[in-house]
Amino acid sequence: MRPTRGGTVLVTSFVFVAALALSQVQSLDAKETFAAARLSSQEAADVIRAVSDSAFDIPDSWETELRARRVDLGTEPGLVLQGTNLLCGGTGNCQIFVLRKVNQRWTSLFRNEQAPIGEGYFFGPKATNGVKDLTVVANDSFDHSSRVKYRFDGVAYTAVKP
Repeated sequence: MRPTRGGTVLVTSFVFVAALALSQVQSLDAKETFAAARLSSQEAADVIRAVSDSAFDIPDSWETELRARRVDLGTEPGLVLQGTNLLCGGTGNCQIFVLRKVNQRWTSLFRNEQAPIGEGYFFGPKATNGVKDLTVVANDSFDHSSRVKYRFDGVAYTAVKP
């Protein structure tokens, strides 16, 4: 049986949309260190203070445990950090922290709440109160993942109910 033009277009469209969705999900790699993010010693101290308040465990070395990337949150600079070992679970998901600068200090966008756990994240496409929405993607099993969307309430990210 020969495929129809409509069927070919539908399959091609589906593959394109799926690839686009997957390409948005980001995670940090081994090259993304505190040094690569150009964190000063004062910034590193702020980051460690903010992250330790929302981490589920305390590593021997925060700088070894965390990967870091500077990001644009919309109206202000941001920083994404991701655990690599101790702050990870058995399915490959690790804690993901998002910080923003407030009065020249890095502050967690999850306040003192435990930061979410996921294999990756992406920002946008919308922003709430000037800060890009965050979606965390978690690997639930071999063939299933889940997503949690967060919006900025003016102080911190809060999970959006589906």
